[in-house]
Amino acid sequence: MGRVATTSRTILTATALGAAGAGAGLAAQRRAVRRLQLRPDPHAGEPFGSLRGRPTPVRADDGTRLYAEIDGADRTDLAVVFSHGWTLTQDSWHFQRKALRGLGRLVFWDQRGHGRSDDGARDRHTLDQLAADLAAVIDATVPADTPVVLVGHSMGGITTMRFADAHPGLMGRKVLATGLLCTSSGGLGEVTLGLPAAIARVTQRLLPRALHAAGAGSSAIERVRHLGRAASMLVEDLVAFGPDASPAAVAFGEQMMADTRMDALVDFLRSMITADVISDCASLGAADTLVIGAENDMLTPVEHSLKITDCVPNARLEVIPTVGHMAMLERPAVVSDHLADLIERARKNAS
Repeated sequence: MGRVATTSRTILTATALGAAGAGAGLAAQRRAVRRLQLRPDPHAGEPFGSLRGRPTPVRADDGTRLYAEIDGADRTDLAVVFSHGWTLTQDSWHFQRKALRGLGRLVFWDQRGHGRSDDGARDRHTLDQLAADLAAVIDATVPADTPVVLVGHSMGGITTMRFADAHPGLMGRKVLATGLLCTSSGGLGEVTLGLPAAIARVTQRLLPRALHAAGAGSSAIERVRHLGRAASMLVEDLVAFGPDASPAAVAFGEQMMADTRMDALVDFLRSMITADVISDCASLGAADTLVIGAENDMLTPVEHSLKITDCVPNARLEVIPTVGHMAMLERPAVVSDHLADLIERARKNAS
């Protein structure tokens, strides 16, 4: 699907990994992959990506075709709309889809350039466009008189916050609650990925330029292609997951990223890390807001969750120990339980 599928999240870390001597040799890479594969795996054999709902066509305001699915299409009492993260798909909610079925109309969609959704023009790869896309998804999948809970992970959380900024009148009325998982309201360009300060500063300075070159199809992309899928999975494990993550979940995450279109991968990352302020979060205060952070999240560190709750006085904060950025795949029962509580509170408020 992507022009250079195997680069995945290595664009984010290529500069830093090079400075840290990541290319230690093929033998070391094989040993690292072997250690990952031998890690205890509670999700071995899990049929990731196998759950499907009723396909529902969605057209964005620029005509781009977006792909959405509905579970429980006969339910009109409450809808829950799930927005996935950067370089993922709606299938990243695999465990929550299983656990939360029956709690209402569940809507899952692929953000533009991801999964089964079309890419659209590159000048539409913006955070405001993601918010407009979410509005189109809600209009196409949720009856007009059905209240909504919005759930977003990572970039999907940003999509949710930007939607709230653009539609403050819907918050607390149409949108009764929001669940924000491992996301950020700004300052992503300052994230260090756990690197030493000097290396992090170099990475922060060079990354926007590297992304511009990557977006233009420069040879910078070709220089990281040789890392291959094995190294890509190691980077995924290091950056996106906690220390004891399921190897099957890591491989699934890497596969979703490998399938993400390169233009969307590059452009949305650049949009996120160059926005000093993604959202002031003011509109979230009108809805019941749950913020879930992860102790070992290197992409949107816990401090970013704290910042959101500082701006939303009535927000509840839950921090999940040990896990990384992909908390919904690492501790699925914990995430699902928190979301189920949020959904039930919204149901009570709707009655």
